[in-house]
Parts: sequence; C-alpha cells; structure tokens
Amino acid sequence: MIQTDVLILGSGIGGLSTAIQIARQRPDLKITVLTKTNEGESNTRYAQGGVAAVWNEEVDSYEKHEEDTLDAGDGLCDVDIVKIVVKEGPERVREIIDWGARFDKNPKAEYDLGREGGIQKIAFTL
Repeated sequence: MIQTDVLILGSGIGGLSTAIQIARQRPDLKITVLTKTNEGESNTRYAQGGVAAVWNEEVDSYEKHEEDTLDAGDGLCDVDIVKIVVKEGPERVREIIDWGARFDKNPKAEYDLGREGGIQKIAFTL
C-alpha cells in the first residue's frame, strides 16, 4: 500500500500545478499524483491548441475573456470565480512558463497568439 499525505487525481496542468504549489509551500508532505493512463495522457494534452489569457492588453481585454467564458459556460459559471480566473490568467501562464512549459513562438521569437471566439490565446504544442 502506498502512503501519501496529499493525493491529487489528474496529471494535467491543474493537477500538476496544484502539486507544485503544495510542494513549494509544504516540502514536508509526500504528494502523489495519479493519472488515468500514462504520464503523457491528460485533457491538457488535447486542449484546443492553447491557453486563453489576456496577453496583450492593447488588442485584448479581461472583459472579452469574461464574456466569452460566461457564454461558453451557458449559465453554469459563477461570475465572481470567472472574474478571478480571467484576471489571474496571465500570471498563471507566466508561472507555468517559468516552470518549463513551452508555448509556440513566431519567427520574431514572440509568443504565437491566436484568436478563438474573439479573444486571444497563447498557442502551444505538446
């Protein structure tokens, strides 16, 4: 039997980010991350080619992202949570870049931004 202090179900970006944050705050804890099949298999792998976050406020806005998220949520979203997630989005993306996430860049070595539903996405390839 495996003994652990923290069990995280899912090895996608959410599960792994949570594991890293807990490990940084509580290095004394044993953290176990479980995945459904193998370590490369997660819903993150099949994301629609990027992360929707406000990356350039000159051409994008937090309000557009909030509206898009609420529209896609079809009335199931908590508006206050959506606002928090959208506002913290760029910081979280920078954080995972610092941890080693690789996002696509254009020939000018700038992040390759795309559009989806009228908002910008930072593109990545796994």
